[in-house]
Amino acid sequence: MLQWCALFIAIITEVAGTTMLKFVGENVSVLNYGVLLFMVGLSYFFLAKAVTKIPLSVAYATWEGLGLVAVTGIGCLLFNEVMSMKKIAGIGAILVGIILLKYGMSDTKKCGDLNE
Repeated sequence: MLQWCALFIAIITEVAGTTMLKFVGENVSVLNYGVLLFMVGLSYFFLAKAVTKIPLSVAYATWEGLGLVAVTGIGCLLFNEVMSMKKIAGIGAILVGIILLKYGMSDTKKCGDLNE
């Protein structure tokens, strides 16, 4: 359970770091770059903790997928970016993929055992 908490923290810090990209582009400062690098580094730290018990493929897809969904929402809400039907469909596909990966963990074999 702690690994899923670590993954959730990794997602939050990755989203914060990615959001900082917009601020760094608009207001170049050492502080903004520092926050950006700190958040991205913290994200990878917690992602590394998460993959100790969560399969790498599931953890990475969840981290990247939910991060992408969150950043898309932030872009829409904070930066007035357009939310099209294609983006909404893409978000739906990402969420379905994450769910399939998560629930597919229990009934799968290791890659070396697939031919049996």
